[in-house]
Amino acid sequence: MTKSKNNFLALLFSVAFAYFAFGAITNVAGAIVPKIKETYQVSGSASSFLASVFFIAYGLTSVPFGALINKMGTKATLVTGALITTIGVFMFASVPGYYANMSAMFICGVGITAIQVAANPLVKEISNPEKYSRNLTLFMVINGIGSSFAPYLVTFVKSRGLEWNYTYWLFTIISIFMLFGLAFPKYPEEKKSESESKSKNNFAYLLKDPLMILYALAIFLYVGVEVGVANNIGLFLEDVHKISSVMGDKAEAAKNAAVGNYWFGLLLGRLIGGLVLDKISSKKAIQIFISFAALALGCAIFSKDLKIVLWAFPLVGFFISIMFPSIYGLAIDSYKKEHASMVSGILCTAIIGGAVIAPLIARIAEISGSIESPNWQAGMLIAFACYAYIFTVGIWAKQKS
Repeated sequence: MTKSKNNFLALLFSVAFAYFAFGAITNVAGAIVPKIKETYQVSGSASSFLASVFFIAYGLTSVPFGALINKMGTKATLVTGALITTIGVFMFASVPGYYANMSAMFICGVGITAIQVAANPLVKEISNPEKYSRNLTLFMVINGIGSSFAPYLVTFVKSRGLEWNYTYWLFTIISIFMLFGLAFPKYPEEKKSESESKSKNNFAYLLKDPLMILYALAIFLYVGVEVGVANNIGLFLEDVHKISSVMGDKAEAAKNAAVGNYWFGLLLGRLIGGLVLDKISSKKAIQIFISFAALALGCAIFSKDLKIVLWAFPLVGFFISIMFPSIYGLAIDSYKKEHASMVSGILCTAIIGGAVIAPLIARIAEISGSIESPNWQAGMLIAFACYAYIFTVGIWAKQKS
């Protein structure tokens, strides 16, 4: 018994490190979007799209990876994902160019999709199932540490006189550790997977369920707006507040810090949110937190005071912090255990919202203004529409037996 517990403890630490790693690799995007624009001489929306192409992988591969879990098991899926991620970050580091980086970003997305589709339900198996939303929130705290760490890593690399893409050499090392960490621990015993035809029937059943579609749309909009705000912070500060003129040589570090602080706010929110979800229902927490997120974003995009703006963006991150684990947890708990991997696959497919909303915000800003002088206030109105729908989750979400 003790040995089994120790083996699962090793797995717990390995999965926690995986959350840290894919948080860093996923959310470094906000710091590199301005670098992509400068390095490859493209528009803001084009640079935002390169960073967001990562999320297209979620839309294309989440359901296949959900099926792979049923067929090959959680461990094989996690190890496959870690290997693909390692290949992707290595390619990004070693092969420069806009389209080469786009291809590498997509490969990273494929790998991290596999990890997230497999890891999210696994959290329920290796922690207290009765507190799944809270536990997933705490794992997402670890993910948030990686997210907060990544933009500062870009600043560190630049301070050493290296190009920003050298950050991906460090990610390659991190990914190798993740790969070995996931390959060796003992995993909970899994029942032999259902037949392929039954798996397809479950998938068809779920896609016909309106509740499943509503949950998927909520994840689509949430991830879209989370990434959409983060990826455009640097461009917003440059275009609206002329931060390079105001801060000179310190501007680049300040932009990276603004992105890092956004993710740090999200990290703190998840840490505190884990306690909040112990006291109040996920539905009520969603309504309260998303309302304050909207207020904070209003301050961030409409204030003319740079100090207020730099404080408001982390508050946005803080108040959106519990949305993913809360929505995900409500969705998983709404269906039978045997549907968990397929539900996870569908929800992770919806993460493709990160590839849609972020460049859409930038494009609306360019259309309502110009490529040289985007109207970011107009573009960010997309975020408020996303928040409004997420608020409704706290009204209609329910749990099925």
